[in-house]
Amino acid sequence: MAAVNGIYLPGWEYNRALAQDPCEPRNSALPGALLWNGAAPLWMFEKVYCTKESLDNELLAAQEVGWATSRIFGQLASGVGDSGPILEPVDWLCLGSGTQALVRQAHAALRREMPSRQVRNWIDQGDDPSLEKVNYSLLQPVAAARHSIVAGSMSGLRHWLSPPENQPGPMRTDPQEHIRELLSLISDPLAGRQHNGVRLLRHPRDWDPGALALQDDVKQRVETPFIRDLQAGEGDFAGARGFEPYIAGVAQEKAAYAEVDSVLLADWSNSLTRLLRLRDAAARHLWPSLHSDWLPALLREDADALADFPRFVKGALVSRHFAGLLNLSTRQIFGVVSAALAVAAVKDPSVAQTAAYASAGAGAVALFSERRLAPRAGPLAVFYQEAFSTLR
Repeated sequence: MAAVNGIYLPGWEYNRALAQDPCEPRNSALPGALLWNGAAPLWMFEKVYCTKESLDNELLAAQEVGWATSRIFGQLASGVGDSGPILEPVDWLCLGSGTQALVRQAHAALRREMPSRQVRNWIDQGDDPSLEKVNYSLLQPVAAARHSIVAGSMSGLRHWLSPPENQPGPMRTDPQEHIRELLSLISDPLAGRQHNGVRLLRHPRDWDPGALALQDDVKQRVETPFIRDLQAGEGDFAGARGFEPYIAGVAQEKAAYAEVDSVLLADWSNSLTRLLRLRDAAARHLWPSLHSDWLPALLREDADALADFPRFVKGALVSRHFAGLLNLSTRQIFGVVSAALAVAAVKDPSVAQTAAYASAGAGAVALFSERRLAPRAGPLAVFYQEAFSTLR
């Protein structure tokens, strides 16, 4: 299987299930919550993709309203530092004929499986889990064509709407749950390295209460009444540029967003260097194994990979303290690493099962040598060592 080096950020692609042709341009947007919920897709993957209309929406919002999140997405797409663009838009009209055929097949299957207006019903109900499943069905062929996986939704309609108490249970979601569990296993240890962790922006719960109250007032008066039609891409919001009337309305209230946006842009200025350093460390120590070995193994549903990765990540976290020794010979480090891990195992019994496995990352012991999949703890341990230093 080819390397999986990209991730696709979902927007409102589920509204394409309401169209006759899912490849025709339609209203969308990007998940701003990505920037304060760990930002893992931006450093765990070499390539980050989104639908063209999602980025178009953000670029207009940055220009007319000045939203910090929109300005950041624009910068990620235009290029940051010497690394060039991190975010790349995808025009579905320009997809290869084979990919378009797969999208239309997924679209046809969805329309056979549910009433034609079911997606609109879920939008009206604020049923994010069901909408996420529709998103995955339509996005998966587009992502696969770019050797990518589909990211989970960062936020959704429940940001605006309170679902009714009698709302039916959500459809089963997360077709790639085991992959997302691996990504969480890798990214979660970094979250507590400092007050802001790997967040690029502070979380809304940390915003100034007075400034947040101003935004909430605008949200209730100007955003919420139109959010259903906007995300459905219907009525005044139909078409590829359906976000324009919405942005025009919100722009009349842009002063209410200014205080929070200035703080978030200051966060971004301070966080950008850390993001680029994290990407550099990941490119050298994480991406080769994650993209070429681990994710393809999980996509194949390799049973050994599903069982081993939690212990593997734990072993790498333990051995990161000795990552500087990993360039020495096996004879030199065998005693040092084994003794140190034995001490760690006394403090945390769960380490005992991974101690020899962590040593395998240094080339000392191969606990899983009989397994079909035997990832090495060494590169991930070095990545954690550099990442923790970057986020210190």
